[in-house]
Amino acid sequence: MTRFPLLSATALLLATAAPLPVAAQSGAIVQSVTTPNADRLSEQMRILGRSPNDVSALIEAGRLSGKLGDTDAAMQFLARAEKVAPSDPRIRAARAVALVGMERPGEALALFASAERAGVAMTPYLAERGLAYDLLGQGTLAQADYRQALRAGEDDEVTRRLALSLGIDGNLAEATKVLNPLLVQNDRAAWRVRAFTLAMSGDAAGADKITASMLPGFAASLSPFFRRLPQLAGADRAFAVHFGRLAPTPERIADARLAPSFPAPVRATAPVAVAAATPAPTPVRQPSAAERRRQAAAEQARSTAEAQARQLAQARADETARRESLARLNAERAAQAQRERDAQQLAAQQAEQARIAEATRLEAERVAARQAEERRVAAAALAERDRQAQAARPPVQVAAAPVPVTVVNRPAATSPATPTVSTAAATVATRRESNDDVLARIIRNLDIPASELGVGPPPPPAAPATSTTFAADAEAARRAAAKREADERAVELAKAAEAKKLAAARAAAAKKAADAKKLADEKKAEAAEAAKLAAAKRADPERHWVQVAGGANVAGLPAAWAVMAGKAPALKGRQAWTTPLRATNRLLTGPFKTDDEAQAFVNTLRKSGVQAFAFTSEVGQKVARVPIK
Repeated sequence: MTRFPLLSATALLLATAAPLPVAAQSGAIVQSVTTPNADRLSEQMRILGRSPNDVSALIEAGRLSGKLGDTDAAMQFLARAEKVAPSDPRIRAARAVALVGMERPGEALALFASAERAGVAMTPYLAERGLAYDLLGQGTLAQADYRQALRAGEDDEVTRRLALSLGIDGNLAEATKVLNPLLVQNDRAAWRVRAFTLAMSGDAAGADKITASMLPGFAASLSPFFRRLPQLAGADRAFAVHFGRLAPTPERIADARLAPSFPAPVRATAPVAVAAATPAPTPVRQPSAAERRRQAAAEQARSTAEAQARQLAQARADETARRESLARLNAERAAQAQRERDAQQLAAQQAEQARIAEATRLEAERVAARQAEERRVAAAALAERDRQAQAARPPVQVAAAPVPVTVVNRPAATSPATPTVSTAAATVATRRESNDDVLARIIRNLDIPASELGVGPPPPPAAPATSTTFAADAEAARRAAAKREADERAVELAKAAEAKKLAAARAAAAKKAADAKKLADEKKAEAAEAAKLAAAKRADPERHWVQVAGGANVAGLPAAWAVMAGKAPALKGRQAWTTPLRATNRLLTGPFKTDDEAQAFVNTLRKSGVQAFAFTSEVGQKVARVPIK
């Protein structure tokens, strides 16, 4: 990342507070020993020691670590919180605090806005959001946040940031007014801010005087830095006084595009005029040819940086789209797998139901056959019993006593009729039971007095035996007919049921064969797809990389790698790789075992000023080596 040549001295001025300048009060220097944020962090660590998954403690630990400048620890705490409560909007706000410390104000403001829309109160985050506004040249919004934070409670660091913001806008008088209470207390950090505000207002001599006391031996080196500050834009001033960076980089330009729209357009305030005690500026001279070449080179570098920033932004957008596409693909695969499991369960249920139905049918057939056999045996037994009863029944005979009759107006000589009656009785006695009715009619028509027959009064007539026998025969015949009819109906029903079952079995067999063929085809297609995927995985598996740059020309990637390796020592000795991305090419290093390992290397590169991001190549995606020296 481009820095001022004398950045080492500038960094010392940013990071340290030295003795009170000679021109200041001669009282003892007061060095604050209170560390409220560190104390609060220690308290959260004690809570996490008792309850490692306490979301509130993890988020607060992440926020406080970001405020203290330990962005790696902050990101680790927040990653743990996100695993426990992925949708908690406080995580976004706390991550934004760390991003401000990582010089990514645009991305931080986007997260602050998202968290605020989700209902997170911004009071604990106003100081960092104000700094993000300053780093993007929105001084008015930054100062509003600083003042609101100070109304919630006094804070020396917020006071110093407000003074710096006012100095960036050129409001030296107001900056001095805000800073005076701390200067009176001989706060060394406040004197550091005083030096910056004087330099930004054009009073480089006053700034030199303070640094001569704060950093003996470095005043001459810092003097050019102080004289550059008034020439910078608001955002560049903010990066210079907070991080010691004087020139915009492609990463800064790309990050600025991530910022949301600001609440209202803010007009940058021009720097105020130099104090009366400051000598008048020398007349502006025309730049020399060498200076014009340097300006042209700087303009070319700026254009190149903007192009790279656009490429990085596009690469990030492509990576986000790729991750979303991969997530959708995984969701579709999971849904397809679930549908297949459901289909298998349904097929198993249908097969079980078919098995139960077949077993039920077979059992019903066995029961019907057994009942038909029982009916047949019962009918045969009944018929045999009737036959035996018919054979054992004795013939019907007429009683020996004559049936009393009355003969009217018959001649006295009637004795010849007696043999006739006797003969008729003997004939009737020899007949079977079927002639009883005829004999009964003949006897009823005879009108012979009983006295002429020489017999006494007849005994009481016995009940004829034919009545019961006829009823039994009729009942047996009716039962036999009903049985034949029932057997015929049962046979017809059994045949119809068998035909219906046979048709259903054939249809089920056809459907089962079709389903089996379809399943076999699907499994064959899945096996082919799996083989194809396995081949792709063997050739080019999914791998984790870190993208450090990009370029439309592959031939220019080795030179780009050399530039990045010069900035970041961590890249030295590593292999460079490339893969196409639409009309450009990614410049990668890796591969890494996991995405977390890749992200850790991204954080390492950012500490060296190289803005990179993690990238995961898909299965089958070709990644080629880049020849480097």
